[in-house]
Amino acid sequence: MTEETLPSGALAPGSPEWAGIVTASKVAAILGVAPEGWESRRSLWLKMRGEVPWDDGQNASAKARGHWLENGVLDWWCDRHRTDRSGFERQVVVTRPDLPWASATPDLVSYRAHVAGEGFCAAEPVVVDAKTSRDDSEWGAAGTDDIPPWYAAQLVWAMHLSGARVGYVALLTQFLDLREYRVEYDQDLASDMVEQCRAFWESLSDPDAMPPVDSSPATWRAERLRHPDVDRDLTVELDVDLASRFVSVRSAQADVRLAESQVREAMGAARLATCRGVTVARRQANGHGSVSLVAVARSIPEEAAA
Repeated sequence: MTEETLPSGALAPGSPEWAGIVTASKVAAILGVAPEGWESRRSLWLKMRGEVPWDDGQNASAKARGHWLENGVLDWWCDRHRTDRSGFERQVVVTRPDLPWASATPDLVSYRAHVAGEGFCAAEPVVVDAKTSRDDSEWGAAGTDDIPPWYAAQLVWAMHLSGARVGYVALLTQFLDLREYRVEYDQDLASDMVEQCRAFWESLSDPDAMPPVDSSPATWRAERLRHPDVDRDLTVELDVDLASRFVSVRSAQADVRLAESQVREAMGAARLATCRGVTVARRQANGHGSVSLVAVARSIPEEAAA
């Protein structure tokens, strides 16, 4: 393991170097276990390639809450462990020479000193992540490893890169209690994660390896930002099935997002999308850094959809 303290290091979250490597915060999306409000495989792939911006203005409140409360949660955890741990280092970038495309920045790295013989002392690192929650329903009993899978993925990734064999999550609950969760390192799980993340990272160099469109909000937002220009002279012809679904889906939000994202993918920078002579959709700049997709047709004539 190599460590780099993080004031403004090259791998600081948000830096161009950070954007192009696999970090703990990206692992859940790559593995397909991220919750609905997080990145999708598609949106993460586009962002890591630089095709859409990282900050899409989403979850600002949750991000602010985590930012401002993180130090207090860590202080509370450290106070609980003053007698059994020593050396509390915050925001440490951890990397491995054999995984140059990967890094993690656990909120805290702590050590336990063991006297193995006279004059000899070995450090046992643990990684700690601070979390806050407005809904504790997805968290198990304190002291267990029953945590949401997306946070477990982050923690195992940080353990694998840091050499730690135990990780903790310090959770500030909705009732402002501090719950502690303990997760042990799983070598088989970590190895599987590495292989999946390696394949995803290697796919970034191949424009044809883009993950497929899905119904997630993250993919929908990424497709809105993907083609900021509108080529007024360009029209694309949609597949009949896609055109029919786009003009008919109006209720289920996930279905709407999927159809819109697929139409945006098909259109690229085009202004108009047609299907057998029927204008289905129009892209127009909205003045807010993205392009609106306007449904033009309300139905596809039977003879056109046949």
